[in-house]
Amino acid sequence: MENSRFPRAPAHLQQKPVQVLLRGGQTLEGEVHIPEGLPLLNFLGSKRFFLNLTSVRRPNRGEGSDVVEHLSLRMSNLVWVIPLDGTLHLSAASAPVHSERAVELQLVDGLELTVKLNISKEQRMSDFLDANSGFVPLFSAQIESTSKVIDRLAVNHEAILAIRELSSEQRV
Repeated sequence: MENSRFPRAPAHLQQKPVQVLLRGGQTLEGEVHIPEGLPLLNFLGSKRFFLNLTSVRRPNRGEGSDVVEHLSLRMSNLVWVIPLDGTLHLSAASAPVHSERAVELQLVDGLELTVKLNISKEQRMSDFLDANSGFVPLFSAQIESTSKVIDRLAVNHEAILAIRELSSEQRV
């Protein structure tokens, strides 16, 4: 058999575990097949209508829970995606910390997140969100009314209803 003169695929696909929160509150865990080295935000931004997951299951259902081998999820129904593998980076950006602002994000289904954003006092919060049009990278986000903190997550821009800056008394 002859070697092809066509170049091979530019990157090797890796299976990376993620947790997905859907509108309505359903949580799923599965694997995305992502090109090696591609940050999660870039991967999600390349998806137009559907996100494919393999080996999908509902967490906390026990070992006997059903596993769906392949599932396609409509992107507009995703609230957030959490990378469960420390080697899967959210973003390629590494902005220096100039100032932090504590904000509250009001999401669909009554969810509220409190988080510190690395944005200057002069920058409007809406400009920050608009610069991250598909999914917004967040770090150390606390889910309101619980003590749960999510270290890294990508929040669907379409799931954000409102954002407000917190006063110094309300800060995380």
